[in-house]
Amino acid sequence: EVKQRERLEVLTWDLEQANARLEELDRLKSEFVSMAGHQLRAPMTIIKGYASLLLEGTIKGTTDTAKEALKKIMFSTEQLIKLVASLLDLSRIESGKIKYEFVMHDFSAMVQEVIDKFKPNAQKKGIAFVFENKLGPASFIFDTDKLREAVVNYVDNAVKYTDTGDVRVTLSSMQGPDGAWARLEVRDSGIGIKNEDIWKLFDKFSRTEEAKRQDPNGMGIGLYFAKRVIRDHGGNVGAFSEGIGRGSTFWLELPMSLKS
Repeated sequence: EVKQRERLEVLTWDLEQANARLEELDRLKSEFVSMAGHQLRAPMTIIKGYASLLLEGTIKGTTDTAKEALKKIMFSTEQLIKLVASLLDLSRIESGKIKYEFVMHDFSAMVQEVIDKFKPNAQKKGIAFVFENKLGPASFIFDTDKLREAVVNYVDNAVKYTDTGDVRVTLSSMQGPDGAWARLEVRDSGIGIKNEDIWKLFDKFSRTEEAKRQDPNGMGIGLYFAKRVIRDHGGNVGAFSEGIGRGSTFWLELPMSLKS
């Protein structure tokens, strides 16, 4: 019995040491991701800036052939900038350093800004883009930048994974447990989702096989970030789909009585 207790004590010690080491490795990983992200963002911004100047003609002497090459540089640079932003978001979430600046703002107006940003992309693809605001003006306290990013992730995915049909964004009000809430739905007629995959999408690095085929470059961070932000605002997220090829709807709900 004594020997068994000693063995248990040794195993417990070994487990504690292993856990401590894993925590240290996780901390180092987060620090590396943060450092790498910050180091990559500056040169990518410079590359994008000079390519933009050449394309716009601010810097003279660019041939049509060179402009085509520059467009490819711009596209790749923008993809890298998005990747870096996602890595930095993930690093802040994992390290617990995500900070919120709660201010009074019109949520409907913020959603309209996102719609205006993505409407041209949808029109280029021949997708009908509909925004229905049943909520009206809705000013309450939230972090404008982070909620905007969450909404951007929803709308960006809808446009990205839809080739024909439409994307419909609907804002409405609902009764929550503590008063009025805002509900945002983003419905598309795109690739759809298997029922067993729906809740996995809000996990870190989680993507469906269909999404990987449509866009091999995604990281599966956007919805994870959105879920964290919405829940930190006291809200809820979710999604539903009737299956592959039958579109999907992503929704979020936010209390409009949040106190800063």
